[in-house]
Amino acid sequence: MRRKKSALSQIVLGAFRGIGLVIAMALVLPAGIAAGDDTRVEAEDDWDSEDEDEGRGRSFFYKELVLSGFYSREGVTMIPMDDMGEDHFELSHRPPHNYIGVDYVGTFTDSSPLRKLFPDWLPLTAVDFHPRLVFDRIEVDNGLRRIEFAPQDFWIRFNPGKIDRLSLRIGQFVIPYGVNPIQAPRQRFILPIEATDLGMKWDWGIDLKGPLGEYDWQIAATIGSGEAIHSSHLFSSSERESYLFSGRLGTPTYWDFQYGVSFAYGDLPTVRGPRLFSDNASISRWRLALDGFYKYGTYLMCGAQLTYGEDGFAGDEKHVMVTMGKQATVVGYRVWADWVVPNFQDIRLAAQFESVIRDTATKDADDTAAIIGVNYSLTTSVSLQLNYRKEYSNTMGMENDAFYFTFVYYSR
Repeated sequence: MRRKKSALSQIVLGAFRGIGLVIAMALVLPAGIAAGDDTRVEAEDDWDSEDEDEGRGRSFFYKELVLSGFYSREGVTMIPMDDMGEDHFELSHRPPHNYIGVDYVGTFTDSSPLRKLFPDWLPLTAVDFHPRLVFDRIEVDNGLRRIEFAPQDFWIRFNPGKIDRLSLRIGQFVIPYGVNPIQAPRQRFILPIEATDLGMKWDWGIDLKGPLGEYDWQIAATIGSGEAIHSSHLFSSSERESYLFSGRLGTPTYWDFQYGVSFAYGDLPTVRGPRLFSDNASISRWRLALDGFYKYGTYLMCGAQLTYGEDGFAGDEKHVMVTMGKQATVVGYRVWADWVVPNFQDIRLAAQFESVIRDTATKDADDTAAIIGVNYSLTTSVSLQLNYRKEYSNTMGMENDAFYFTFVYYSR
């Protein structure tokens, strides 16, 4: 028998839907007025802004609301996790989730007052504070436990010794593993393969970036918590402490053909976006990865990723569920394309095929899916997304195909 949803859950769902409807009506109407707004490109540009205009002393403040849901003809169970009912319509449990947030980006010049708080050999160059409150649809408990503080970028950046192209960043940021950090998407359904493989693309810690000839290198030491601050060893007892070292060597971000090699090494709990699936254990993981990206003209981008590694190599193979307690060899890959229609530049089409084989020696141990999507910009601040996800294999349960609807408001 289907479990009844709690009153609080219904209230939160209704509030999200109501807020989205009201804001959509309020913002769609002035679409024509906003046609000349120069924030259009920035609103549509959902890549990480780490290299944005350093030294210009500028700042930007955005407000953000993302609402997403899905429709599945077969119905999806376990949303939340103790709900065995087959939900055909639901709030989405996949990124970009449902959240509200603000985004402040600031760069500093020598005359900036904040820059004078730091020594001359460690000048402050930029900050990015993008706090979000994410509604966790999978969480079983009611109340505030369903609201996760899960920023996607919350850092300050320095230029040690004022050495050209050398930067030190502290806080939460895109880890230098997999695709170039500047390509790490926000507000989007299609994600790099590391989001499926490791369950995260952002983490808390410290990183250093510098030049090697024409190329860029970047290394980071982070706590392995993903987007939210839920690293178990920080706030409660844990069987293992999580941590992650990662690094990348690749082409600079302004090349049309970009590529890089990267690595990740650490102990990681199972995380998916803002959610931590296990409080008791983490799994030792190492990965090597290749990624490539090609930008053809202004409108077409395409790329591919390949990753190889192992889980459970440090004596914790008992936690590798897919192998029933044995060390696992992992292979993951994806190919993708993204196209802005030249004659209808408010429309953006995307497609991706991804697969993570969680153990090459185990049959049917892969998570494989194809995704197609269309994004339509209603105004400079409002866009709608429709994605269809076709699952060919799912190690965590039954394959389920679904349409995902996303509303994005992002504006100054």
